[in-house]
Amino acid sequence: MKVFKYWVTEKVRMDVYGEIKEITIYGGSNVSTDDAAQKARQKADLIKRKIEGNRDAFEEYEVEIREEILRTVDDHTVITRNRYGAQVMNAENLMFLDIDKPKATLAGLFRKSSPGDDKEKIFDMVRKLASGSKYAGLGFRIYETFQGARVIVTGRSFDPRELFAMELMREFNTDPLYAALCRKQGCFRARLTPKPNRIKMKAYKVKYPRVEADLQFEAWLQSYEQASRNFSVCKFVETAGANHGSFEAVRLHDDFTGAGLHLPLA
Repeated sequence: MKVFKYWVTEKVRMDVYGEIKEITIYGGSNVSTDDAAQKARQKADLIKRKIEGNRDAFEEYEVEIREEILRTVDDHTVITRNRYGAQVMNAENLMFLDIDKPKATLAGLFRKSSPGDDKEKIFDMVRKLASGSKYAGLGFRIYETFQGARVIVTGRSFDPRELFAMELMREFNTDPLYAALCRKQGCFRARLTPKPNRIKMKAYKVKYPRVEADLQFEAWLQSYEQASRNFSVCKFVETAGANHGSFEAVRLHDDFTGAGLHLPLA
């Protein structure tokens, strides 16, 4: 997981298929701004090699999460602010499943269902899979979300690029785009605060790193945080499978999302 404390912005002029273009490159580091600048130069070299025809230049590259770090939970988990202003938990080894819809069945193709029915189908699917021998020893904390369900899997550490994790995500019908992003970024992500449009606010395009104070963003953030208090991101339903209790990352997740409150979901 590439989440960094220091960021540097470099402007590089490069020959792109016969046309000279100026490219903005970001370099990140947890050591210093000088090290971040070196990382930016290394990235510029990868881009140049890619343009020159080296298809494998970015084969081992892990996508950076260019977001402001708000809180470090532990050595493998941090909370950041995403591009539209919401807080997000980034976890290298704590698996979050984002499930928007139940698995398609032949009978379901010819039957209309309500969002509530679909959520119950998701919960039942998780309960059934959690009770099987394949996932014995694992715990599945089920939450209702605005769209469907979120599941936190406990009982072991996961890497989103390992075969077992990928198979588990597919079997639980995890959103394919979310699963792909987990692999590219080397971590699992869970939004902790509401989407602005769901609390009747315009999203703010958060620029990071910021080269100077953004007073407009600060005003927006104050309004967003005030409005967010009237909503939950998810609602805890139950634990299926083994019960491993709670630990700091899960406790913070439940606290930040309002998982135990009776508030509208957003």
